[in-house]
Amino acid sequence: MLSDKTGKKRAGGADTSVPQPYNPPWQYLRASDVYNGGSDDEMITRGGGARANPYAIVEASKGESDLPVVNFEECKLQRGQLCEDRESFCSWQSVKTYPYVNIGNIHRQKVAEAFFDKGRVFERSWDFFYLYRSADANPKQTPFILVTTKQLEHFLKTINQSLMINLTVEAPEDSQFKVMFVDDGTSRPRYLGRTNSKIGFETLRNSCPASYFKPEGEENTFRAASQKSLEALKGKIDMMPLAAKSKKATAQVKKRDARMALQKEWQNSIKRAQRYLGLRLAGHEKQINAFRSSLMGAGLRSKDHEAAVQAAASKLAPSTEFDPNKPVIHEPEGSVVFVCIDIEANERNAKQITEIGIATLDTEDIKDMVPGKFGVNWLEAIRARHFRINEYKSVVNTEFVSGCADRFEFGTSEFIDEKDAAAAVASCFKAPFSKPDGLPADEDAPKRNIVLVGHDVGADITYLKQIGYDIYNLINLLEIQDTASMWRVLKRETNPRNLGQVLTELDITGWNLHNAGNDAAYTLQAMIRIAIKHLVDKQIAKQIRDKEIRERNAKSAKTVKIKEWEKEEGWSSGGENSDGGAPRTLRKAENHGSMLHLLCQLRPPTTPTMHGELQPVLAVL
Repeated sequence: MLSDKTGKKRAGGADTSVPQPYNPPWQYLRASDVYNGGSDDEMITRGGGARANPYAIVEASKGESDLPVVNFEECKLQRGQLCEDRESFCSWQSVKTYPYVNIGNIHRQKVAEAFFDKGRVFERSWDFFYLYRSADANPKQTPFILVTTKQLEHFLKTINQSLMINLTVEAPEDSQFKVMFVDDGTSRPRYLGRTNSKIGFETLRNSCPASYFKPEGEENTFRAASQKSLEALKGKIDMMPLAAKSKKATAQVKKRDARMALQKEWQNSIKRAQRYLGLRLAGHEKQINAFRSSLMGAGLRSKDHEAAVQAAASKLAPSTEFDPNKPVIHEPEGSVVFVCIDIEANERNAKQITEIGIATLDTEDIKDMVPGKFGVNWLEAIRARHFRINEYKSVVNTEFVSGCADRFEFGTSEFIDEKDAAAAVASCFKAPFSKPDGLPADEDAPKRNIVLVGHDVGADITYLKQIGYDIYNLINLLEIQDTASMWRVLKRETNPRNLGQVLTELDITGWNLHNAGNDAAYTLQAMIRIAIKHLVDKQIAKQIRDKEIRERNAKSAKTVKIKEWEKEEGWSSGGENSDGGAPRTLRKAENHGSMLHLLCQLRPPTTPTMHGELQPVLAVL
């Protein structure tokens, strides 16, 4: 099997970090000219001498690429020539699907993004071979496209050098990645050509020679293959397309990985919101890892090394902290302004925007504020505005939702014309960020980092574009956070909840929902509560775990103490200072029976006779 030595084989542990997507530059593709000889072997597939090559190959242009290009040594075979005896191969399909099937969770995504996704696996020189099941002139035969195992190993070395990991082929002989072909009268792979682009590969595959083709000058050394050799060939071929048969499984792995990556991003969005609010410290884990690395050359034993790391970590400020009775201990990251939007439209004509709600929370206003239970004081710092469009102020939704445009709970509604809607929205994304002092937007004020918030925010962004405001044109837009997704990952639910349900779960009473101004304010309240609840729930869970551990340890310690007491006291006579006490005289007959019973328990009789049992007792008495 293929091994990821820095993670787990095939299925590594999950990583909380989200890899950055790999974005190589665009490359223009062109078709190479018909080959009439020359030395530029990177741009052609090898032909026979100086004769024209009838296969025009499309190659990547010579523009620079971000991918590390370490080309494999060029194959010296001509098109159609047999491979070397005892050469090992693997199917091209196995190579293409390699990260999705054979790399664990830790490194799969970054390897796939950097070297495989979007056809990147083709963007290096590959020598391809083809193999038919037999040399029969059967036009229905489809060749298998192969590459040598040595090329795959070389490719993995390139990946290792680029990503600082250690991928290897740890497959036994005659396995999926090391299928060996010998000169035993059966079919053997033949050379197809070299290319470094997907279009070039497709051209090669579509122009693959027939099963009976032999290049000029090949000696006719035909000999009948034995039944054993034919069975061995069948087993090898059945082994080769395993990856092709698992195409559906590969697609499922990709789909699963995409879902997991999305869920991790939702989780990370909560953590980033906590950093913006001052609830979480950025880079805490990096500091610990840096200290751990600095001690690697100190010559400490493993136990002492980890103890030193833990001691250093204990001196750092806690990475997360929420005390409802104290201001946050961390500086809110990025001096962020949260701006939440909600749009209401005519339920019978989505082109008619009827209401625009904007809610704002400036983290500079709350960094020295006592948050209160679940951030109740922070919620009071939210500023909300409600714009109603004059042209559609008479429109009231009643069929799918209960519209209540006239019941704004956080101030007074503002009536504007449709043509002024974009300017009104834009003013809320600039200083003084909807402060109630009535000051106009300050165009000269330093730009602050904006985090856009919404509940299922994609639809609202589309509505904003409809009125002429494109949020993506904001150069200071830091990110977009969706409370619907944040709630899903907090509760680990597969389906999204509507805003009203989320508010109920968060113990927020939402009055007159489906008023755009109210929805915007409540959505921002939900974001704050989710960020705090995420921490509080983990703190409570940790306290419960710690309590259970303490109780378990205390119970174990008590049991051990009782057993030790029994062990010592059961054989103790009171210590060296004890004098043995007064002589003990047995006078009553029944005491003889008690003593006899006790002695028999201490030294079980070897014979069942009464005489054998009484002899030692009588001697004592």
